[in-house]
Amino acid sequence: IRERGLLRMAKIKLSNRKRNIVGSLVSSLRKSIRISQNELAGRIQLLGWDVHKNAISQIEQGTRSVTDVELCLLAEALSVSAPKLLHDALEKGFELEE
Repeated sequence: IRERGLLRMAKIKLSNRKRNIVGSLVSSLRKSIRISQNELAGRIQLLGWDVHKNAISQIEQGTRSVTDVELCLLAEALSVSAPKLLHDALEKGFELEE
């Protein structure tokens, strides 16, 4: 997308209006190990990402994007590998908004 002669990144949105593909899986994994969003945020903070439970909630709801580094920290805090987390999310499938 060009804007005033500059190349601008388009925001990627999934057809279901979600901004990430891992949120629902993060929620399921967190609930399966019986920890709260606040506890997950605390685990991640110990890994070096200053994150608040509100960001965890937004990720789980799909209203916040997730960077590759954040994905790795989420996976570590949930005791799964990042490739497994991403693979399982991709297995569910997704479509991009046109």
